[in-house]
Amino acid sequence: MLRLPVMLVTAPILAYDKLDFVVLQDKETEEMVRRALLVLVVLAVVLAMPVWVRYHRDIRAARARVASGSKVVSTPCGLVEYADVGTGPAILAIHGAGGGFDQSLDLAKAFLQPGYRVIAPSRFGYLRTPLPADASPMAQADAHACLLDALQVQKVVVLGGSMGAPSAMQFLPATSRSLLSTRSVIPDRLCTAPDQ
Repeated sequence: MLRLPVMLVTAPILAYDKLDFVVLQDKETEEMVRRALLVLVVLAVVLAMPVWVRYHRDIRAARARVASGSKVVSTPCGLVEYADVGTGPAILAIHGAGGGFDQSLDLAKAFLQPGYRVIAPSRFGYLRTPLPADASPMAQADAHACLLDALQVQKVVVLGGSMGAPSAMQFLPATSRSLLSTRSVIPDRLCTAPDQ
């Protein structure tokens, strides 16, 4: 016998076995329910296919995008992946959760016009930067300083977004280099204007 959760109680073909379940007594009705369930499963698979195809296409495109455009450098603080775009005053853009150097570049896109150099590292554990035993904001700030040393950058504006902000704030104590500015970025939707 086929047991189904109670959804609709109709006349004589149904009899209660327990409060939560209905026992179908009629073989013809049982076969009809099986066919309906099969049709629903097939329909769900057919409707899910375009979503699955689009998801995998987007994932391939994202992997291709982050597979190029960055380098990995060995520093005294370990391997660090980074992108280095433009020329001029240096901006160290530190991404938040959910990305790597690509998100750092998005964070600094206002500065990606001619006249600025954006250095966009992948933080510990993101993309090709390994996760060390000590992944504290201070250790991450040290890794940023090691990257800048490897790139021979002496002055830098530091821009940290979301989870990149803690290591951005630790950057000054971690280095003796000249720091021009530190900015933690908060999305506009989280900022509210004071009542007037």
